[in-house]
Amino acid sequence: MNKHDLNSIVENYINDLQYVLRESILKREIGRFPVDSMKAFFLLLPIVNEKNEEDNLRKITLSIGAIHAALDVHDRIESAHATSAEQQLTVLAGDHFSGIHYRILAGIGEFAFIRELSQTIAHINEQKTALHQERRPTASVLLERLKVIESGCISTFYNAYGFGDYLALTETVLTFVKLNGMANSEEQQAFVIDKSIIQQAMDILLPTLNHELEQISSLHPVLQQVIQEIVTPMKC
Repeated sequence: MNKHDLNSIVENYINDLQYVLRESILKREIGRFPVDSMKAFFLLLPIVNEKNEEDNLRKITLSIGAIHAALDVHDRIESAHATSAEQQLTVLAGDHFSGIHYRILAGIGEFAFIRELSQTIAHINEQKTALHQERRPTASVLLERLKVIESGCISTFYNAYGFGDYLALTETVLTFVKLNGMANSEEQQAFVIDKSIIQQAMDILLPTLNHELEQISSLHPVLQQVIQEIVTPMKC
């Protein structure tokens, strides 16, 4: 596998997810569906690394992608000054995506995983609500909440299907990437957190990040390279 092959795998997954999520009315009104390529990469990480081509795992990753899309599109309401009509369409899109995740998992009989994901989604929403209300959480609290928000569904997937060895790396990188975006992005963020707190959280997380990067020798060299390319500019 080279980097082109890896990019194709991720792009094909995103295209498949866009196809699964398609709905002509919603697409016309809200534009291209949000698919987080970073989360897609880490969702697929163990499957690519272990060359697991099981069809059910593919469907399960698409169901989690639908949940990510639902959560991300609902965040648009929080981070944008949308009109009432736009808000209604956004909520409708999120609900539509959530329904797709259930349909995919029910279709392959993964009812236990549906229950696990439902608990995770509720926990994610609790953490989002808390961050909206707190505004000035401690750096440690911010880290714990963002870890759940950014990697909760992927963590549930890893734990349910025997990929726990990838968990610490994924939680750490996704949380660090989110913090970096909150600190440096000029775009409106879903959470309004003081930048000094964000920087404190990054400083706390950095040693863990460095430790996890030292442990990735078991990954395919191309996966190692991509992960290093993601985080190295953010550590400067």
